[in-house]
Amino acid sequence: MIEKDSPLWWVFAAASAALYIVAMFPGMANWRQKAFVSCGPVAGFVAVMALSAHYKWPLVEMLPVYCAINLAIALSVVGHMKALRAYMVERAENPDKPEDGTATPWILQLAFTLPAFLGAAYWYVGNR
Repeated sequence: MIEKDSPLWWVFAAASAALYIVAMFPGMANWRQKAFVSCGPVAGFVAVMALSAHYKWPLVEMLPVYCAINLAIALSVVGHMKALRAYMVERAENPDKPEDGTATPWILQLAFTLPAFLGAAYWYVGNR
């Protein structure tokens, strides 16, 4: 198993961010949405950096958590791409329209995927 302070985690972090972008971009209806989605890996990295700095942990040891977040979000849209695209087109055309529950399938999938991936990542970081 890879050590938590291995430099390979930087490669995995870049790959997970790329997978996030590849998974999310086809579902976005316009460049504004794509720009917003592109900020996800950056925001996640900033959050992991802040967590690392606050608890005085080496940043490289927190990269498994960063990878888990990106992978969980990317996997939350698997199987829901057409519905996500239709939803994002509708949101682009009618931004003031209230939510009608059409986002439920991938949000529900994210609600199960994110805690599982984060739990595994925190277990890995804590036990290595």
